[in-house]
Amino acid sequence: LSRLPEVYCGMIVATICKYSIYYFISNASLIRPLGETGRLRLTQDLTDFELTLEQFIAKGGGSTALNQIDGGKPYAELRAMRQMLFWNGLDDDTLSSEHVSKSLFTELWIKDVRPSTALHFLLSFAPPVLSSPHHASRTSADEYADRLVHLDGSIDDGEGKAWVTMMGCCESYFQRETVESRDLTGDKRVPAILMIIGPELLRRRRS
Repeated sequence: LSRLPEVYCGMIVATICKYSIYYFISNASLIRPLGETGRLRLTQDLTDFELTLEQFIAKGGGSTALNQIDGGKPYAELRAMRQMLFWNGLDDDTLSSEHVSKSLFTELWIKDVRPSTALHFLLSFAPPVLSSPHHASRTSADEYADRLVHLDGSIDDGEGKAWVTMMGCCESYFQRETVESRDLTGDKRVPAILMIIGPELLRRRRS
C-alpha cells in the first residue's frame, strides 16, 4: 500500500476496514447458541478486532480514522454490537412478544446495527427448530455473509434479501412448531418477535 499514491492508499484502507467490520459482524451475529462465555469471548474478539484495524490504518497509511470511515457507520455498528450482546430483554418470560418487540426499539444500540445483525442475533435465543438463514439457504455462514456484504463494503441491497430469507425460516417454524413442540429449549417468543420487528427495522433503515 505504501507504494500507491496517498489518495488511493487511503481509499483502499478505508474500503478494507469497512468490509472487514461488516463481514465480521455478519458472521458473528449468526453464532448460536450464544451463552455467557461465548458473549464474553466475542466481546474480547471485537476489542481485539478494533485494535487490529486501527493498527492497519496506521501502518497502511490510511488518512481517515476508523470511527470516521463511511460517516462512522461501520464503527458505530462495531461498538453497538458490544451492547447488543448483553441485551436481556427476554429474561422476563411473562412479557409478551409484542411487549419485547416494543422495548427493543428503545435500546440505544438498535439504531446503529443493520436489520440483519439484530435479527440474526435474536436467533441465538430461539428454539433449535427455527433454522438459521444460512442453514435454510444450505450455505455456510461465510457464504451467507458474502450475500450481505460486497467486497467494496456496500451492504444495503443485502438487507432486503436477508429479511426474505428470515421470513421463510419463521414460516417454516410455525408450520413445524406443533409437530415438534416437545423441544422445550430456546424462547418460543423469538419467531413472533422477528416477524414483528423485521418490517419496522427495514422501514427505518430506508427512511
